[in-house]
This record gives sequence, C-alpha cells and structure tokens, in this order.
Amino acid sequence: MKRISLVSVCRHVLWTGMAGFIMVGFYGVYQFLFGLPPIRVVEFYMGNASMPMSFKDHGERIVSQYMEVGEILPNCGIPYVCPHNHFPVHIFTGKGKDDTPKICVSGKYIIQKDINNGGRGLNFVVVDSHRMQAVHARRFDTYTTDSSELELFLLREVRQGDILIALTFDEASRNLGASAKNLLAEIGSSQIQNLQFRGQWYLITQRGMKGFSPFELLKASKGGLWSPINEHFCIPRLLEGRTIMPDPLVLQNEPRAKFCDHHTDLADFCSVSQKHVPLKPAALTNRQLVGSPMFITPIMVVGGSSLEALTLTLETVMSQPGIQPRYVVVVYNPDVLPDAPQLCKLFGFNSKPTKTKQYHEVVRAVFNTVETMFPGTVYVMMIEEGLLLAPDCLSYTAALLPLLHDPTVLAISAWNPNGFPNVSSRPDLVYRSEDFPGQAFTIRMATYFSQLRPDLLRCCNQPGWVGWLEVGRWEREVVVPDVSRVLRRPVGPDLEPTTPLISSLFHRLRATNLEVSAVISNTEVLVVDRYESHLIHLLNNSHTYTLNLTHAALTTCAATASTAKLNLTMSDKQGVYVIPFKESDQSGVSGMKLLCRCFGLFHEDHSPPRGLHRGLLRFSMKGSEVIFLSNKSPHFLLPRYSRTTLTLP
Repeated sequence: MKRISLVSVCRHVLWTGMAGFIMVGFYGVYQFLFGLPPIRVVEFYMGNASMPMSFKDHGERIVSQYMEVGEILPNCGIPYVCPHNHFPVHIFTGKGKDDTPKICVSGKYIIQKDINNGGRGLNFVVVDSHRMQAVHARRFDTYTTDSSELELFLLREVRQGDILIALTFDEASRNLGASAKNLLAEIGSSQIQNLQFRGQWYLITQRGMKGFSPFELLKASKGGLWSPINEHFCIPRLLEGRTIMPDPLVLQNEPRAKFCDHHTDLADFCSVSQKHVPLKPAALTNRQLVGSPMFITPIMVVGGSSLEALTLTLETVMSQPGIQPRYVVVVYNPDVLPDAPQLCKLFGFNSKPTKTKQYHEVVRAVFNTVETMFPGTVYVMMIEEGLLLAPDCLSYTAALLPLLHDPTVLAISAWNPNGFPNVSSRPDLVYRSEDFPGQAFTIRMATYFSQLRPDLLRCCNQPGWVGWLEVGRWEREVVVPDVSRVLRRPVGPDLEPTTPLISSLFHRLRATNLEVSAVISNTEVLVVDRYESHLIHLLNNSHTYTLNLTHAALTTCAATASTAKLNLTMSDKQGVYVIPFKESDQSGVSGMKLLCRCFGLFHEDHSPPRGLHRGLLRFSMKGSEVIFLSNKSPHFLLPRYSRTTLTLP
C-alpha cells in the first residue's frame, strides 16, 4: 500500500485552491465585460413619500430640456396619500382670463403662471406612466391660431403608454379644428366635440387605452362667464377605458324643452346640452348670511327689449346663493317681450306687464308692484336691463344691507362706474360716493316714498347709469364697490344709439368680480360717524405715500391716456398712494377730470367725474389703494398735503 505524506496532501490542496480562485476571477472579468447589466434602482413617488423600486429597462421617456417646474406642493394638495401605483394630480382652469391655469403632477406644478407658457387655449402635460413623472408640457393658443401644430404634437409627442393631461383656459374652441378633435377622441375623449365658446374642459387619458377616459369633464360657459374647474385626483399609472361612456343622469325639463322648440335663437339657454337641464336655485353656503333679510327682499328686474339678454340676466339671478324665486319679479312690456311670462315661469319667477314706455313710469310700475305683491317689505333691489350678476352679487348686498339704516346712505350699488381693469382690483373694498351709479342697486322703500316718488319725472326718466338725483348730495351718499358685482352686456347700435356717455361707460373692457366668497373688509367704517375718521387714518398711516407728479407729466398723460411715462412705483401692496392737487377753478372739477383721463377712470367731456366723495376720489391699482385728493376736500388741510403746489388743469 502506497503511503501518502502530509506534505503531499497540503501541496495538492494548495494547487486546487489556486486553480479555483483563478477560474472565479476569469468568470468575474467575463461577466464585467460581456454579462448582463446590473439592475438599476429609481425612485417612484407615492403620494407624499418616495420609495425605491427596481425595474428593468423599458426605454422610459426623457424629460424635455425645455420643460420647467414651478411650485413644489407635496401630494399636489391632496390631504391623503394616493394608493400604490397611483400619482397625485391637481388641475385648475382659472376663475377668469386674468387668472392662470394650473396642472400639478406628483407634487410639482408643470403648468402655472409663467411656467411652460401656460395660458389661453389648450394646455398639455405628458406623463411617463412608468415613472409617474411629467416629461413634456405644451400650450396651443387655439383662439388665435389653428390647431395644426396641436395635431402634430398629438401624433408625434404622445407615445404608447404615455398619460396625457389636457386643460382649457379662457377660450380654446374658436380655431380647434375637426382633425384635432378627432385625434383627441381617438385617445379617449368623449366630450371634446361639444366644446363651445369659453367652455371649460379637462381630460386625463392614456395612449393605447381602449375606450373613453373616466377622467373628463366639460362645463359650458354661462353668458360668457367662467365655469371654473378645480379638481384633485389620484391617477393610476394604467388607465382603464370605458367601452361605452355612461350616460349622465337623465335630465328632464319638459317645459324648458317646449319653450326652446320655439326659441332656437337662444343659443346658450336652448342648446342641445342645456334645454333639458332643470332650473334650480343655488343654495346658500355662507353661514354668516343665514337669516339676512336680503334673501326675502323683492328683486325687481326690468325686462328691456331683448329676450336673449333677459334670459342671461335671469340665469345669473338664479345662480345667486340663497336666491328664493318667489321674490323675483320681471317687469316687462308685453308688446316688446310677449314671451317673458313663459320664460319667467321656467325659473319660478313672477312677471308683471306694463305698456308704459317712459322710463320714470317703468320705475313707478316697479315700485307699485313691490307695494302690491310684497306689502310691508323694508328693502327692494332693482336690476336694470341687460345685466349679468356676479356670483356674489346678493351676498355682497346682504353683507352691506345694515348700512341702509344709516340716514346718510341712500342706496347700495352693485356697480362701479370707474370699474375698469387697471383701476379696479380689490373685491374687498367699498366706498361712499356722491353720485347714483344705477344699474343694480338696493334701497329702502321708505327712501322711494320720500325722495324718489314725489318727483319721478325729474329724478328718474332715464336709466340709472345716466345719473339719478343731482351730483353733490353730500347729506346722502351711495355705497359703491371697488370691483363691480354686475356686468352690462353690450347692446347693438340698432337698439341703443352710440353717444359719448355710452362709449365712455360701456365701450371699454370692465372688471367684474368672479369670486363666490369675496369678503368685504371695511363694512364697519362706512357709517357716517366713522368714514371720515377712516379716511384720515388712510391719509396719515405709515403705509401712505405721496405721489409728487408734475403738471407737464400729468398733462401729457391725459393727452395720451397712458400712465406709462409717470414712472409710478407701487411696491407696497398695503400702501395708500395719494396725489394731492389744487383745482385752478374752485367751482369746477377740471383738475379731477384731467387725472381721471390720465389714469383711465371714467371721463367724458360733458359729464363730471364719477365716484367723488367730498373732493376726493378712491380706486385701486394692482391691489394698492389710490386717492386723488383735491383742495375741495377737508382732508386737504392735513399738513402733509396742504403745502402742495400742483395746480390742475
């Protein structure tokens, strides 16, 4: 038997180990050079949190080098964490054309003010469904240009599996072509074919999904006013389409449908999508206004000469939170609007015929109807012809109604004659004014009996906006909002002559409040014993600034109707900016008229300025208050203003 030594065994083990080590090393080099790549790890955003998840390469989308990211908002504002394989989305169509659209994806705003060119038309965000992150953003202004570029975008940039978020802003239907609509329909839209003027629409869909997207909504415009959409979602990374889009709840309004069969000219009210919709009063949601007598105050609407205009007025009346239809009455001329009673019946409103044509007799008919139908009522609201009410018109009036018990307050107006966009920016502000703006106002019946009825022919033989009562009634003033709560629809020249006054008041763009819950900030200071003290405080506080402007600069400004060369600096949003001046003619207001023309307030050669209060005029610019302070105001005697040398005109 052959004997094996210990040395031999150790040598054999050593050589075997070295051979194994060398083989493993060669295999590692081989794997490094030719083997499979390591599995990568990326972060998927799950609601507020992120967690590492491994995946194999699928050719995911590359973020566009041109895409910007705006505000970072965890979970896009959703108060709960989205489920697994879902990501948060927030969309907002804006409250008006001066607002901005918003699209948030996975906690990042991709469409926002000054972010990715968001604005009018159709706004799009493309989302990589694997990473659940935005990779591309585009906007197409289909109001001014055609939709050919949009069609190329949908064909080339939206790939299989991509999630597409689409959102309108302002007006997107004007030049949106049939081909673009068909392409959007092919990737899941069931509503785009119905998009009309200023309709608000969104769609969240996925390329490759079969059927219609469950995430789509279209809201029609009401009389050209906004119907904003503000929604939050948790969107799955794999959308399931619906083969047949569920029908909306069956709407039945047979009387409206029959009325519309004979009034196809009422395009909005009688459209296919609207003529079966029930007309229901809006519920009051502001608990602070519950029990306000405003909601049992008669609302008297002057019918005017256009059934279309009256329809739009009544729609905005019906949409007022807290409205009670039995307190609404339309006073109409049966020779001009024979179908007004049928229209009023659809809303549950009352109607009262009068064949009088003279305006003061129309006013008499309005108040006589109130006296007959609502005996003992304390207040009455009158709405003149052709108005659209802001969403908070009644709520605004309800908040101010107690002021009518101030013996120096004649009425509460919902309209500001100076309410143009560049000089009307504070829905929370209200002023006292010497003139009577008209349009839409609320007064006490006792005021009608004592001040209007005794001399209706001299007082009120023209619409209120022409000017009721004489200017300068300092003993009784009208409460006026900084931002109007009604908008007067343009009237064609065949129905209304174009006079200098009408052009100055109505042929310019106007600001109207669109916030349903705007809060009035200075109600308590509007009573007679506090208002002057409030003005003194405004003129003397630490945030008050005097704008020292030259006569030459203001004269040039008035001639060009532009403040561009005045180099105004209004950086303090809490500030009050005062322009003190002396009237060259102590009995006139020519200096105030020059300033009004310069800054873009109401101005007309043969009319005094509107909105005056004892020699001063208040308005707002970009959120800051501005005061024209003439030497006719008792507050001009304050030391910081009495030394001014500026004399106008």
